[in-house]
Amino acid sequence: MVELYCQAGSFHAKKYTHDMITAREIVSTILFIIAILLPFDMMANGFHWVYLAGSLLFFVLAYLIWPSKKKGQREGDNWVVDSLEFVIELPIELMVGLFRFFVRVLDH
Repeated sequence: MVELYCQAGSFHAKKYTHDMITAREIVSTILFIIAILLPFDMMANGFHWVYLAGSLLFFVLAYLIWPSKKKGQREGDNWVVDSLEFVIELPIELMVGLFRFFVRVLDH
């Protein structure tokens, strides 16, 4: 809710923030879809290191661009957006978890 004594610019800034979060969600989802499609293209047309590196890069970019609810960058409850967040963050969290596991195993 906008208070009556606030300037009109602060209302637009709040709308811009919401629009920016929506734009980040859309860009991140598109990058995630591309990251999924690149390995399928490799299976159909043959292996290419560029596609593999691009796929990993797009997974990381999708993760970094996504406005995570866990990090306090997004508010509100929407099961579709929450499900997208889980799916987009899952590959990176799995890679980080495996890396930590291997570091602990090698450390002992």
